[in-house]
Amino acid sequence: MSDLLSRINSPADLKQLSRDQLPQLAEELRSFVKNFTNTTGGHIGSGMGVVELTIALHYLFEFKEQDHLILDVGHQCYPHKILTGRREQMASIRQKDGLSGFPDPKESPYDRVKTGHGGTSLNTAVGMAMALRNRGDHADRKVVAMLGDAGLQEGSALEALNYAGVFDDLPLIIVLNDNEHGIGPSVGAFMKYFSKVRSGTIYRAAKGNFKRMTKAMESASPFFGKFTYDIADRLKAGIHGLVPVIAPGVLFEALGYFYYGPIDGHDFPTLLEALEDCKTFRRPVVLHCITTKGKGYSYKQDRLAYHAGKPCKSITAHLPAEFSAQGGPAYTDVFVDEMMQLAEEDPEVVAISAAMMEGTGLVKFREKFPNRVYDVGMAEQHAVGMAQGLALLGQKPVCAVYSTFMQRSVDQIFQELALINTPVVLCLDRAGLVGPDGATHNGVFDIGYCRMFPNMTVMAPRDGGELRQMMRLAINHPGPTAIRFPRTRTPMANLELPHLAFKVGESEQLRDGNHGCLLAYGTMVYMALDVANEIYNRYGVELAVVNARFAKPLDAKMIARECARQPVVFTLEDHNIAGGFGAAVLEHANLNRLESGKIEMIGINDVWIDHGQRVEALAMAGLDVPTLIKRVEQRLGLKKESAPSESSETPVKSRAYTH
Repeated sequence: MSDLLSRINSPADLKQLSRDQLPQLAEELRSFVKNFTNTTGGHIGSGMGVVELTIALHYLFEFKEQDHLILDVGHQCYPHKILTGRREQMASIRQKDGLSGFPDPKESPYDRVKTGHGGTSLNTAVGMAMALRNRGDHADRKVVAMLGDAGLQEGSALEALNYAGVFDDLPLIIVLNDNEHGIGPSVGAFMKYFSKVRSGTIYRAAKGNFKRMTKAMESASPFFGKFTYDIADRLKAGIHGLVPVIAPGVLFEALGYFYYGPIDGHDFPTLLEALEDCKTFRRPVVLHCITTKGKGYSYKQDRLAYHAGKPCKSITAHLPAEFSAQGGPAYTDVFVDEMMQLAEEDPEVVAISAAMMEGTGLVKFREKFPNRVYDVGMAEQHAVGMAQGLALLGQKPVCAVYSTFMQRSVDQIFQELALINTPVVLCLDRAGLVGPDGATHNGVFDIGYCRMFPNMTVMAPRDGGELRQMMRLAINHPGPTAIRFPRTRTPMANLELPHLAFKVGESEQLRDGNHGCLLAYGTMVYMALDVANEIYNRYGVELAVVNARFAKPLDAKMIARECARQPVVFTLEDHNIAGGFGAAVLEHANLNRLESGKIEMIGINDVWIDHGQRVEALAMAGLDVPTLIKRVEQRLGLKKESAPSESSETPVKSRAYTH
């Protein structure tokens, strides 16, 4: 263990260090983050870029009881966790029963919120600052929100920025961590504006004479009011604050904030001086810090890896596959390959993403079709609204966004797409349980927020081949469609089932049986086949397996048939039961007077499933094959002693599936 870091078990220990020791601590902390993430994986770059910022904040503020710190997104939180008593637990981060990869109030009083989505810190921080102000409890207390430049363009951040600027006595410090990156490079007008700031002259002035003038102004302030306070604050920040017309903070000054910066976010003397000044300001302030994402991490390595590296094989090697046939390419790879093919065939096909070009695979698409892909940055609402505009003028937009982030566009799905039946394809990557990122990133609500609107078509493929079929079906559909697929691997090519043509709302029977039906949606189909095989092997009991394909519209004939002939119909999905596929089947059965009591919904109950590898998260939710077998056994009243003898019929595993 390093000399200084080993002594830091809380911010109180940090405050015992001299300022001259802080650069050494930063190097030790950065080395510590690099070392444990080499094993655990995780969000490396964001934390490496804010080491000095995090140390400075905890060195000068009292975040446990007096002040409050809100970290935007949470990717930045590793140094914060280490300095607030969790150093020895960092080797467990993002693993089952270990630390969360994001701030989490269950872990520490220094984590006020659990944040995994960008642009949210300002809303929370403004509310906390308003609460302090309303109670008159803000003279010596501050709320600090630290967010990246990529998060500032998020609609909710801009709403908070707009609202809070009119309160000239709000105890709010916004630390703008300007590193030119989100997951990938930042985009848009804000990025262009900050780029000019980074490349321009940074105005700084000696403080001696200004501090004497500041004291005089502060002495006069009780008699002359806000004007003298304002000049005093500007003097503290240096000469550039006196001429905001030529300073880079024109935007923030116009909105009512005191703008301080830009400053070097890796230089301790500058950081400490700036934060000490900001603590004394009587109005909301934006502290603009220039940092380097992934500082100390080799850029020769994969840039995506330094954003979020993968865990080493020692962590994942012992884990089973989700289903026996698994082992093909990732669904994301299949998606982008089919996008390339569709674009080759049709010049009107275009792609849109929201700061997820790398994660959705569209970087590959951009290399070949640079003028037919749009990265709108961290602005999912705009992505969907813009897709409507493209579609209205005859293009065929495919909007690829992670399921959890598409939640932010529910109003646009309602008004821009469903209301007037706009033909836009939503490809929801990371649908279902994602694994290490945990509850904030699990895409387990998309069926609900898509199927509730008229005109929407909602589907999920059983494998890579069916994903290709669904993309072709959707791109030519006259209304809005949503295709969900998980962050996992497809079945091996030689084990994929045959692909037959199908229409909207048409399911597929993969296996027959009259002891019950496994009505499976999306990635659960191959798991259902494993369950049916094992139930037959143990008991000689034949279960039908149906690939539902569509959550909307449902295959009404198939549901009516199975409810009439089976003793039980299990619906299987990696989605919350509330509002999900099973709920849609149950609603349909009730409305059509089918025997709805036969339906047993299997999905994610009314709980949050936290981090672990995806197969572990499935087990936590009761959606792994062994647990599914137990559910079926319990419902059917099966006991192991009723299993067939070794001389009985050949197991169904060796049979061909029927359609």
